[in-house]
Amino acid sequence: METLGASRAIDFAMPSDNGTLTVLRRKLAFRAWHRGTCEADLLLGGFADQYLTNLAAEELAQFERLLEEDDPEIVGWMSGRQTIPSEHDNRVMALLRRYSPAVSA
Repeated sequence: METLGASRAIDFAMPSDNGTLTVLRRKLAFRAWHRGTCEADLLLGGFADQYLTNLAAEELAQFERLLEEDDPEIVGWMSGRQTIPSEHDNRVMALLRRYSPAVSA
């Protein structure tokens, strides 16, 4: 029987084949466009549309981990209003910060 903690575990294993990466890219694009706030939808969804196709497996995993965070934190990190935690201080966050110069400090 699965425990509550185990059911909430998130598997961020990196996919290894192109078909799996294609499915992951579609899933991430959907999640990026359906955040719950219009601002985050536009920022993350627009970023996904522009960049997901070219992200490598590790970068897709970084983006997937980022999407687990709350919108206000992500927008704060993107804008420079909040310090980026070490687990999200990576290439994907650097791309996000360059993508959204209008929210950068």
